[in-house]
Amino acid sequence: MDTKRLEAFLKVVDLGSVTRAANVLNVAQPALSQQIASLEVEFKKQLLIRSTRGVTPTEAGQILYRYAQMVQRQIEEARRSILDSGAAVSGNVTVGLAPLSTASLIAPALLREVRSRFPGIVLNIFDSFGVTLSEMTLKGRMDMAVLYGDTPVRGLSYTPLFDEPFYLVAPPAFDLGGASETAISVSELAKIDLVLPARESYLRQAVERACSEAGVRARVVAEIHALPTLATAVLEGMAATVLPWPIASTLLVGMKPVIRRIASASASLPMSLGIPDNVALSDAAFAVYGVLNEQIQALKARWPADHRQSL
Repeated sequence: MDTKRLEAFLKVVDLGSVTRAANVLNVAQPALSQQIASLEVEFKKQLLIRSTRGVTPTEAGQILYRYAQMVQRQIEEARRSILDSGAAVSGNVTVGLAPLSTASLIAPALLREVRSRFPGIVLNIFDSFGVTLSEMTLKGRMDMAVLYGDTPVRGLSYTPLFDEPFYLVAPPAFDLGGASETAISVSELAKIDLVLPARESYLRQAVERACSEAGVRARVVAEIHALPTLATAVLEGMAATVLPWPIASTLLVGMKPVIRRIASASASLPMSLGIPDNVALSDAAFAVYGVLNEQIQALKARWPADHRQSL
């Protein structure tokens, strides 16, 4: 059996739409419909129920879906075995890293390790705004992504990594009162001028959600996307910002900014590693996947004990 037809069937069921699946797989809708029809002829059963609200699998379709997932996993295992045999690995691999997140700190070490261990792999890293990492991974334009969230869309598999709390990062001259380890309330946060990324940023959304729940509004005086510019604005005393602790402590090391945990469960977000759940990673992508996991664990090991306990 042509495994491409099984992949097409899985994607249609995952997305609940032939049209959406065709767009993700970058094939014409009639061609995709023909692949599904040929499967129905081969199994002599109707596999999908079509309606104005999309498509859902029949009982036979549900059985095929389970077995098709098993086939995809077995193919992936075969590729992993070949990879482990020591054969040379090459190819292009695209990795997404959520901007202004702890994940972005992984990029230099990831590049270095992949270059050292797999020189035949060309690594492409996305860590900029305006890119929907989950959508790009679902469409096959990205092999994997470290992103915010722990509830994947259908067609993606998420591996939880850690919970990322956000901290107020203020100029050294800011007097917030209390001990440095004391968390700042959302009400206090709302009294401080902030520079934050645009509204589509998960970080910005988390800050505004925490403020909304507390019945206050964040005082955003400027929107800045670039991390170096954001840091400059803070260090020159223009305003404060909100960042994950590892980003703040790494970027502003030696400059003694005021860094305070925000006392709100909403001022944090889970981070996950997302990959397609029904398409096997290529040999090169699987190699990078392993290195990426190693670098994530190495990064977490360097965090202070009190920060690790909060994750």
